[in-house]
Amino acid sequence: MPLPIDRLPTDDHTNGWSALLPARVPRPPLQGELDLDWVVVGAGYAGVAAARQLARQQPSASIALVEAGEVGENASGRNSGFAIDLPHVPSTSAQSTDQARRAIRVGRFALDELNTLVKDHRINCDWARSGRYHVAVTNETAVNVLKTYADNLEAWHEPFQWFGRKRLQERLGTDYYSAGIYTPGTYLMNPAALVRGLADSLPSQVWLFENSPIIEAELHGSAPYVRTALGRIRARKVILAVNAFSQSFGVYRKRQVPVLLFASLSPQLSESQLALLGAAPTWGLTPAHGVAGSTLRLTCDKRLMIRQGFEYSPSLRTTEARRAKAKATNLDLLRRRFPQLGNLELEHFWMGWLAVSQNHAPAFGQIADNAYAASCCNGSGIVRHTAAGMLIADLALGRKNPLIDDFLVQGTANYIPPRPLRDIGVGLRLAWDVWRGRSEK
Repeated sequence: MPLPIDRLPTDDHTNGWSALLPARVPRPPLQGELDLDWVVVGAGYAGVAAARQLARQQPSASIALVEAGEVGENASGRNSGFAIDLPHVPSTSAQSTDQARRAIRVGRFALDELNTLVKDHRINCDWARSGRYHVAVTNETAVNVLKTYADNLEAWHEPFQWFGRKRLQERLGTDYYSAGIYTPGTYLMNPAALVRGLADSLPSQVWLFENSPIIEAELHGSAPYVRTALGRIRARKVILAVNAFSQSFGVYRKRQVPVLLFASLSPQLSESQLALLGAAPTWGLTPAHGVAGSTLRLTCDKRLMIRQGFEYSPSLRTTEARRAKAKATNLDLLRRRFPQLGNLELEHFWMGWLAVSQNHAPAFGQIADNAYAASCCNGSGIVRHTAAGMLIADLALGRKNPLIDDFLVQGTANYIPPRPLRDIGVGLRLAWDVWRGRSEK
């Protein structure tokens, strides 16, 4: 039976990453009736990767990629711009070491794909292998979290460097952090520019429709279809790649938790301000405490970016009052880290949703006879969702790809009790995590 889609993404039109880019003319919206081989819903990293993989494997197939808004304005263009090659594993054991090595294979498979596409299509997105600092504010977190991470890196035979407070200050220009681990494999970029470039370089057999929110979907039966206000696509098979919004399609409602985050960009720093920072010309750091901590970057065009705030968002909505509070928090935390830069301000502020699972596994697989879905990036969307898109396409095509087993090494997202029990449980857990990690803020 067709399902009406009653909850669509709300675009706050303030994405700082896309505001830095030249204007782009979006592709026309879907109009009229189409009968195609494939329809992919969602033009983020997973959707774009799935559409490209389908075109590679079936060069004569007709493929539609349908995006509710404009490419680069969805969650894929709103993240912090880290393509991370390594997993976060909370323990050291033979089983976790094997799982991590398999996850690394998947991550580097996706990174190789992105590297090739950026180079081949000359995607101008500030793509750079800058590495990543994983940092702790307090000595306690350095001992309890970073030490475990270092042990894991040794077990995985991955290179890393340990930095104390003084060496971090020399590199980053802040003495806010007690310790950090640097790993060299992470790429940094403007994520809106990257996903724009990936979408705009798709093979010609992929029809990209923008500003085409789905208002009705039939994912079951032999003739699945999706409908927008102006058109409908009937397809042999459907791939759903809308991450947190898959719950609007009745998919993975009991297996993923929508989370809202807030981010900001400063104006370009002056030469005198840059002289007060560290030696690294561009860098990115992630917090050892993922819920309470802050992600931070110095971008190629010499801006500071901060992302902070990790809150349960079952309605996929927020308020202006909450946005204002989050923006003020971003500014306060940025000034705390760099008091020597004077009265720092924010030029851009935005929000975005991601989906996490209780067991940190993806929501991935066949959801009906002719429908498939990939969701739940767990905060590593650029790499994990690029891999997910390519692999869900292979699964839908019936291709035997051993990386699918590697991708699912932790299984799939496990069951979460329905609301309101979920609201109580998730709310209490997040409140506890934020309180416990309050010193890492």
